[in-house]
Amino acid sequence: MPATPLLDLHQAANARLTEEAGWWIPSSYGDTVAEHLTCRESAVVIDLSHRGNLCFSGADAEEFLHRMLSNQVKELNPGEGAYNTFLTRQGKFISDLYMYRSETFVVASVAPGMAEILAEEIDRFIIMDQVEVTNETENSFCIGLFGPDSREIIAKAGMGEPSSEEHGHRTSGNMMIARELWTGEDGYLLMGLRDEAESVWRTLLDAGANPAGVAAFGSLTIEAGVPLFSKDMTSAVNPMQAGLEEKAIDFDKGCYIGQEVIAKIKYLGQVNRGLVGLKVEGKAVPEPGAAVYCDEKNIGAITRSAFCPTVGAVLAFAYLPRAQMEPGTEVRADCHGDDAKATVENLPFYRKESEVIG
Repeated sequence: MPATPLLDLHQAANARLTEEAGWWIPSSYGDTVAEHLTCRESAVVIDLSHRGNLCFSGADAEEFLHRMLSNQVKELNPGEGAYNTFLTRQGKFISDLYMYRSETFVVASVAPGMAEILAEEIDRFIIMDQVEVTNETENSFCIGLFGPDSREIIAKAGMGEPSSEEHGHRTSGNMMIARELWTGEDGYLLMGLRDEAESVWRTLLDAGANPAGVAAFGSLTIEAGVPLFSKDMTSAVNPMQAGLEEKAIDFDKGCYIGQEVIAKIKYLGQVNRGLVGLKVEGKAVPEPGAAVYCDEKNIGAITRSAFCPTVGAVLAFAYLPRAQMEPGTEVRADCHGDDAKATVENLPFYRKESEVIG
């Protein structure tokens, strides 16, 4: 079983560990609510080293990926990035990926457990192209730094000036720092060599960040309306159903795998069901897979839910039929055998009074 390079530090700090995609990762450091609110008020560091890290190199890498993926690749300049999806010919997900272009290669950060799967699927299409795919997950670290103080902390840590563009990235020594707004706050992914992870983690803590676990990351991303692959998005759905039309699809870039299906949904029809946000009454948190009902009919299932302290309520994601996707629609969710009233809400649930500039 692979282990995060920060495992010894987490255990020394008495972190509560959880298993995700075969990795032991901190769920919390004792108080998930406090960790969540600290991200809203200052900044937290979260070990995300279980996320996959792929490197694409070779003379044809950018052109090849551009033909494979739903968003821009070859039009990106070094230092720029994009949120992308890799789809089947039927337009369904194989994976999502956050792509970062440098002078000589393209890095992709993917959901936990997806690096090997994505590498194998993409490799099937490499025939004459000069492209090499390398899975660097177990040789690297990935640390998330999120919160309104995160940019100041990077500067205080002596890591240089990060990009001001969403998905934009710059290097600091052997490390890449990419701007990602997954929590609804300013935020950055720091990715580098595995043996430098402890030094980076300690430096960020010394500069003022506070440790947090993936439980707080879960509630923060729900509030921010950010679906996570393998939890809220799977091979059963397409990116239009997941609400990624504006984030991950370029309708002017030309052909890519699954493009015809996505274009038909855009121009000739609508999704028959899609991802919505639910505000659930009461304190009980429905489990993933819990049924959602309307007029005694089972119409969908919860993908992810949590008590979200900024909003002060239990929030959830679910896929519902188009007729029940309208904000204000009242449904019911199964909460451990009991029904709980729930209301469809606009996403994101949380938005800063002064917008995070992306």
